[in-house]
Amino acid sequence: MAFKKLLIVGLMFFLILGTFGCQSPAEEENISDGESKDTVQTEGSRTIIDQMGHEVVLPEKVERVVIASVWPLASVYVLSMGTDKLVGLDPAIISAAENSMLIKIAPEISQIESGFSQGGFINAEELLKLNPDVVLYASGVPEDYEIATQAGIPAVGFSLSIKDYNAVETINSWIELLEDVMNEDFSSDEYIAYGKEIETLVADRLKDISEEDKPTAMIIHKYSENTVSVPGSDTWADYWITASGGINAAAEIEGTKETGIEQIYQWNPDKIFITNFNDALPEDIYNNTLCSADWSNIEAVKNQQVRKIPLGMYRWYVTCSDSPMMLLWMAKQHHPDRFEDIDFNETMKEFYKQFYDFDLTDADIESILTPAREAAGGIS
Repeated sequence: MAFKKLLIVGLMFFLILGTFGCQSPAEEENISDGESKDTVQTEGSRTIIDQMGHEVVLPEKVERVVIASVWPLASVYVLSMGTDKLVGLDPAIISAAENSMLIKIAPEISQIESGFSQGGFINAEELLKLNPDVVLYASGVPEDYEIATQAGIPAVGFSLSIKDYNAVETINSWIELLEDVMNEDFSSDEYIAYGKEIETLVADRLKDISEEDKPTAMIIHKYSENTVSVPGSDTWADYWITASGGINAAAEIEGTKETGIEQIYQWNPDKIFITNFNDALPEDIYNNTLCSADWSNIEAVKNQQVRKIPLGMYRWYVTCSDSPMMLLWMAKQHHPDRFEDIDFNETMKEFYKQFYDFDLTDADIESILTPAREAAGGIS
């Protein structure tokens, strides 16, 4: 009899505990010691933390994806999972793809809907027609977050500066966040390890370069009739130049600023690089047709050291799935003697075969390394 009473009391205690004493995983997070996890699982949904610090509730399985303002992410998405589940792409992504290797590796990308974005802004009505499970956007375009969330669609932010503009580390972090979004394992360890190997290779070969032996370099992001837009500190340019053994001639300015030819003469860079966010080519500078200015007495021009930055899966100036190749290319531009044993064209062929399962031809490599004017357009 005593045993039965004890059993009844125990059962009552268990029921009370089940009713009042147990929290969901999300509730447990709220009463923890302050440490948060990237993903919280609840029945029928998940909560992840994006790179903006937002908690985003997603379905357990994401089936319909829209990539909005975070344009370079399309290359990462294709690297990780092809075009499966993509139902919307910003028009700028498709425009860039049509002049890049992305269209060759994933030709169906040109058929994906893009009308939801008009003039750089999401149209909520058109977005809702796509019935997306999630919208992926760039940290620099918070309007995308506001429009999508107000329309009741989860929006996940990808930060451009999450790793202090270290493009290789940034792309790795984007892959990890994309895995969280899709709730899938992309088996990306091999790709991430490759990027780290390139970082280590470049750093090791340049570690004993003195400051006096580092070339000064400047990157032209965009241009207007009388000025060029030059990135200084806290930019992709600063990372690419310094990580590859150079000195950013424009480091005294913060961010990207409009600059006149007089300032460029003062900097007098040894090397000039031109992004694919404008249609200028090296010959425009050599021929003094860019900005109606006389470039002829700048060191980079006198020594024929003006280069157009390559365009592979995306424009290499910003982070993209080709970022390990960009770092190696820049290092070879700055210190060719330190990397003369590396055949860059062959390395690219191996890289594309290993990670995209695509056989680059010599013509493909030529188009990547010497992009045409038509490949320009958009802003980062």
